[in-house]
This record gives sequence, C-alpha cells and structure tokens, in this order.
Amino acid sequence: MHAPVDRSPLHRHPELYCSDAAGVADLLASKGFNLTLPHHRDGEGGMQVNAIDLPSIHLCYVSYGTEAIATTTPMRTDYRVQFPLAGRSVSVMGRTEVVCADLQGVVGSPVCDQTIRSAADSRRLMMYFAGDALIRHLSAMVGEAIVEKVRFDPTLDLTRGAGRSLRRWVMFAVEELEDSNALLVNPLAVTQFEQLLLTWLVCGQPHNYSDLLHRYAAISPRSVRRAIDYIHANLHLPITTEQLVAAAAVPGRTLYAHFRQATGLAPLAYVRKVRYERVRRELLAGTSEHLTVIATRWGFEHMGRFASGYRALFGERPSQTLRRRR
Repeated sequence: MHAPVDRSPLHRHPELYCSDAAGVADLLASKGFNLTLPHHRDGEGGMQVNAIDLPSIHLCYVSYGTEAIATTTPMRTDYRVQFPLAGRSVSVMGRTEVVCADLQGVVGSPVCDQTIRSAADSRRLMMYFAGDALIRHLSAMVGEAIVEKVRFDPTLDLTRGAGRSLRRWVMFAVEELEDSNALLVNPLAVTQFEQLLLTWLVCGQPHNYSDLLHRYAAISPRSVRRAIDYIHANLHLPITTEQLVAAAAVPGRTLYAHFRQATGLAPLAYVRKVRYERVRRELLAGTSEHLTVIATRWGFEHMGRFASGYRALFGERPSQTLRRRR
C-alpha cells in the first residue's frame, strides 16, 4: 500500500512530522515556546509542522492532532498572526483571551507572554513578523522613532479590511510555495510580498500608534517626484517602503497620501505598475527572450496572475502585444 500523499499547506517544506511528544517539545523549545500535550500518548496521531523562512517573515503550518498548550518565552520578540484552517484555539495574552476559529484570527504582540490552547482538531497557518523589521517599517511610516512597544489589537477580523487582505495574500503565498520555490529565489518578488504584508498589518490592524499613523498629511507633489525618480532608477532592485520614505524625505503616512492624491495608487502598487510597463516596453521593442524570462526578471513569478494583471492594465494579453509588435 502506498503512503498517503501529503497535501497539507507548505507540504514541500516539512519541518516535523512525528508522534513523539518529547521530540516536538524539544523543537518548540528551540524556537522559544514551552509545549505541553496534556492528553497525548506516544504513538497516537501525528504532529506536523511545515515551515519556511523569508528574510523578515516566518510562515508555518501547525497541526498537533491532540490538545496542546504552547506558551512563548522571552526569546520571542516577533509579532505573530494566526489564521485558522480548521478547529479552534484560544490565545491568552495577559487578561485577554481571543478565539482563533472560523473567520477570526489572532495577532500577538511581544509585550507579554502568549499562551495558545489548541483543540485536537485545530489546524492553523502562522505568520511571524520579525520585530525589528516591523518596527523599522512602522517608524518609516510615521516618520518618528518607535519608542513604546507596538501593541496590536489581538482580534483579527478575516472578513474585511486588513484581515481579509492578509489572509488572501498568505493563502496566495502558500499556493505559490506548494507549486514551486520560484517566489523564494526572486528578490524582487520576495521584497514586494513582504512589504505588502507589513504595510497591511501596520496600516490596517489597530495598534497604539494608529492615531499617529493616520493623522492628516498635507499634499506636496515634490515628495512624489522624488519617490518616483528613485523607483525608476532602482526598478531592477528590491524596493522597500523605508527606501521610498528616505528618497521622498517625508514620513511614510505622508508619502502614501501624496501618492494616492497624485497617482491614485499606493507607492508599492505604483512600483508594480511600472514593472508591468517595463515588461510591455521589452515586448514592444522586440526580443528573442521568452515572455516568462522577461516577466520573471521584473518580479512576476505566477504567469497566470501576471497575464491577468497585464490585461487589466493594458487591455490586451501579453501574447497579443507580441503579435502586434510583429
């Protein structure tokens, strides 16, 4: 009899699959978690962790197959977002308890210990944002140093706003990583993905700097011009919000307001649009390179989504552009 095919999320990146409670506890301890399995007996069920590291984000799938209690230790300085896939878990942070189930996720901040009590049927995707990367991103957005620790509202509504967008993009990443590792080896795509998620989290999920982040910013076209000049000069490189903020010489919240006023787009959406335009320019100029090579060079890994975005922007498929050039 053949072994069952593993179709769990991120199954191409297995980190652990066993029924040995001690082995699982040791793995979790090395990552800054204390784990107890109150009703588990060795040899029963299987505990599974699939995981992958990006430069500033750790993405993993967790299924214990039994009731589990995991508590953070002080070595955890990251921000943790949980997306439920099945079952139920409860996160306890100080005096606050938040259920992770159905269409509600959880955001954990490294300001106190977090205990996650998982039911036996609980399966989750977890996304860990490196604390220093998130602080740099938020600092660039508000234009000031972040002194007090960032405390996010722990309840994440996955039906609207930032929660829905984060979930959509995380599921997109999981789908891409199940198909191939192309996303991981393209620095333009990886940076664009990380910047998008960081922006959605710090701009969309309430936290103790939200009022400062969203206060009114006067419009100054010069900041847009400086940022656009930087984008065009560095389009072949990974571009981050922090770099655009430095080039524009205004806080990130101001730059976003400027960009939306001047272009109708957020800065990173503008970067993506200009990369589409670079692909189109190469197609119209004539080249012997395959379309996939050109698209990948400008940060587009999924050809189906690339073609859809290209058509939405230019009103024709890439293949039609090639035929018209000929």
